[in-house]
Amino acid sequence: MDDIIVRYPQVELYLKSQHVIDLAAMWRDSQGNEKKEIDIEGFKLALSHVDAQMKSLPATAQIAAQQGAYLARCFNRMDQCAENPEGPRRFGGSGRYKFRPFRYRHFGQFAPLGGEQAAAELPGDWVSMGHSTQWLWYSVYASKQVSWRTRVLVISDWTRRFVFGRDSSRI
Repeated sequence: MDDIIVRYPQVELYLKSQHVIDLAAMWRDSQGNEKKEIDIEGFKLALSHVDAQMKSLPATAQIAAQQGAYLARCFNRMDQCAENPEGPRRFGGSGRYKFRPFRYRHFGQFAPLGGEQAAAELPGDWVSMGHSTQWLWYSVYASKQVSWRTRVLVISDWTRRFVFGRDSSRI
């Protein structure tokens, strides 16, 4: 059963959203009795029910960065995983897939509100708004820059804007 959750991560999300603890709850018959075995058609029906309620991941930088890091790990470990596959078992044949499937982890989101204020929603249902959240956003944004040069340039632009305002044509 754990292999099913590894292979189909959307099943785990669906179970959490439905407050279902066990995967076997999806395999009950119409009277609510648990089945000892499930046929492939019943499994396909359960997965189609899960997929009908799931949405694809939005095209955001947070997701793209995680997918890029996942691909880099896969490419760097390609030889090692060819000998010792770490992915879920294959249903149609023998053996395992080389890699575990991609899993998205939500780290939160920020929204600028204007007037040097921002709103943030972070994991653990933590929500914040105001000036302190704007400074938190500045620190996160600066830390995500790829080099020290771009960090310094971004911070100097923010400082220049803070001191002189947005119109810098008179400088």
